[in-house]
Amino acid sequence: MTAAPGVWVTGPSRTGTSMTAGLFVAHGVFFGNTGEGDEFNRKGYFEHPLLVGAVEGGHVNWPGAWWAQLRAEGWDGKEPWGCKRGPKAWPWTAKLAPAVIVVTTRPRSQIEASRKRWGRFSQTRRALTKARRQLAMIQAASTIPIVTVNTDAIVKGDYSRILPAFRLLGIPFNQTLADEWIDPGLWNGGS
Repeated sequence: MTAAPGVWVTGPSRTGTSMTAGLFVAHGVFFGNTGEGDEFNRKGYFEHPLLVGAVEGGHVNWPGAWWAQLRAEGWDGKEPWGCKRGPKAWPWTAKLAPAVIVVTTRPRSQIEASRKRWGRFSQTRRALTKARRQLAMIQAASTIPIVTVNTDAIVKGDYSRILPAFRLLGIPFNQTLADEWIDPGLWNGGS
């Protein structure tokens, strides 16, 4: 375990989790080697392969493997760290004991439109309902502070809801960095 504060960014797919995670990375939060973007998200997803693998197949030495991997990738153990994955990652992220959980949200109609447009995500209402149910269970069970942000507001330059997460990480929020990171052109008007 570590004394450095961490953040877990989570939410249903197509709610702006990658954009939000990238906002923390732009402020120096260490997410590790999370790979490059692609044609669907050119700025990247910020999902660490070790966490993805743990969620999909379990991991014997968790969370020790996480801390060792971050250190191997250049983390000094003192700077804030972060991870991003959907709500089903809760059993693994809870063991990491982040200082804050950031949950992204947007209206259901926008999530569904975005999922349909990209065609890579479950387009059923059931998948979104399941993710929201998992988030509700996390909110009920967690003693970790949870900050919920509407990513449409972030894209419009309203960062007020995410500021508590930065305070809990002990890092100053820099509006210039945030404005440089957020690309409304990628957001397609919130859809």
